[in-house]
Amino acid sequence: MKKTLISLSAALLLLSSTTQTLVFADTVQDPNQNVYVNVDDLETVSSVDLTYVLDKALKDSHNLALLTLKYAAQGSKKGDLEQQMNEMGSASMTPGHLPSTPAEVTHTGNPQLPNLTSPTDIAWTVMQNTAMNQMMQGMGALAGGMNKIISSQRAQMSTAAHQLGTDGRNSLLQADEAKAGIRLQTIAQYVQLVAQKKQLDFMQEYEVVMDKDLLKATLFAQQGLASPDDVQTVQKAINKQKDDIATLLNNYRLGLVQLSTDIGISYDPDLVIKDIESISVDPILETDTTTLLKASYQMKTAGNNIDEAVWETGHTVTQNTYGETYQGVNLAINGQKNEQSKLELTKKIQATYNDAKNAYQAVLTEQRNLNDVQADLSKMKFRYSVGVISKHDLNKFEIKVRQNETALAAAKLKYYVFNEKAKAMDTGFIQ
Repeated sequence: MKKTLISLSAALLLLSSTTQTLVFADTVQDPNQNVYVNVDDLETVSSVDLTYVLDKALKDSHNLALLTLKYAAQGSKKGDLEQQMNEMGSASMTPGHLPSTPAEVTHTGNPQLPNLTSPTDIAWTVMQNTAMNQMMQGMGALAGGMNKIISSQRAQMSTAAHQLGTDGRNSLLQADEAKAGIRLQTIAQYVQLVAQKKQLDFMQEYEVVMDKDLLKATLFAQQGLASPDDVQTVQKAINKQKDDIATLLNNYRLGLVQLSTDIGISYDPDLVIKDIESISVDPILETDTTTLLKASYQMKTAGNNIDEAVWETGHTVTQNTYGETYQGVNLAINGQKNEQSKLELTKKIQATYNDAKNAYQAVLTEQRNLNDVQADLSKMKFRYSVGVISKHDLNKFEIKVRQNETALAAAKLKYYVFNEKAKAMDTGFIQ
C-alpha cells in the first residue's frame, strides 16, 4: 500500500509540473455542455538541437503521464481489494445440540443440565429440545450458505487483486516501451526537418543558378544565338523549381508546427534546427534474435499474461467443470498469443536490420558518388583556369557537387534513424 501511495503521489507531481490554466466555458449550442481547454504556457526559443528536443518530448508526453496515472490507479485498486479481503469477517457458526431423547435427558453428562426423572419433565423437555435443535440446524445451514458466498467473494477478490498486480507490471513495461517509442519517433521527426532544411537550402542555391541560365538564354536570344523556345524552356524549369520550393517550405513549416506542439514550445517559422553532430557511419552489428526476443517489452508482457493465466488455473474457484475448461482454454489462448508475438517480432527484427543495412549501403554509394564528382570538379577548375569553360559553367558544376553533398547528408540522416531503431531493439523496443 505504501508503494501505491508513492506511485500516486509521483503521478500527481508529474501532472502538476506542467503550468497550465484550465478554461471553463459553456458551448453556444448547448449551455449545459461544458468544455475544458488547457491553455499551455509555452517556452520561446530561437534554436533547438536533438538533445533538447528529446528531453522536452519525454518530459511533456501526455501518453507517459497517462501510463503513470494508470499504474498508480491499478496499485491503489489492488491495495483496496487486499484490505477488503483482510477485513472481511467470517459467518462461521457451529450449531449446538440439546438433549432430545429420553436417554439423553435422563443421562445428560453435563453438570449444568441435571438428569431428569419425572416422566412429565422428560416428555416436555424432549419435545422442547427437539424443536430447538431443528431451529439451530436451520441456522447452521444458513450460515453454511453464507460461508460459501463469502468464500466465493474472497476468491473473486483475490483473483482480481492478482490480475491488477499483473496489469501493473504490464503498465510499467508499457511506460518503458512508450519512452523508447517517443524517442525514436522524435528522432525521426527531427531528422526529417533537418533533411528538409538542407534540401531547401540546396534548391534555393540552384534557383540562383537557374536565374543566371535564364539571363544567359535571354541574351543569346537577343543576339540570335538562341530561340524563344529555349528561353521559355528555362523559364518553365524556374517556375517548377519555385513551385517545388514553395511546397517543400510549406511541409517544412508544418513539421515545425508539429514539433513545437509536441515538445511544448511556441511556434517560430524562423526556428533554427541545428544539425546532428558527428554521425558515425559504421557497419550494422546484429544481435541474435533469441536475445532480442528475451529483452522485448512485448514478450515480457506476454510472459506476464501466461503467468497470470497459470495462477488463475490453480487459484480460481469454479462451480463446475465448465469453469475449469475455460481456465484451460484461457491458458492455451495466452500461450498461442505468445507464439504469435514471437513470430511477428522475429519478422520485425529481420526487417529492421535489413533497412539499417540498406541505409548503410546507401551512405557508401552516395559517398562514392560525391568522391567522383569532386574529382570531376578539380578537372573543371583546371579547364576554367585555362579559359576552356566559363565561370557560369563552373558554378553550375559546383552546384552539382552541392547536390551530391546534400544527397550524402540525407543518406547519413536516414542511416542514423534506422541505426537508432536497430540499437533500440537491444533495450527491448521492437517495432
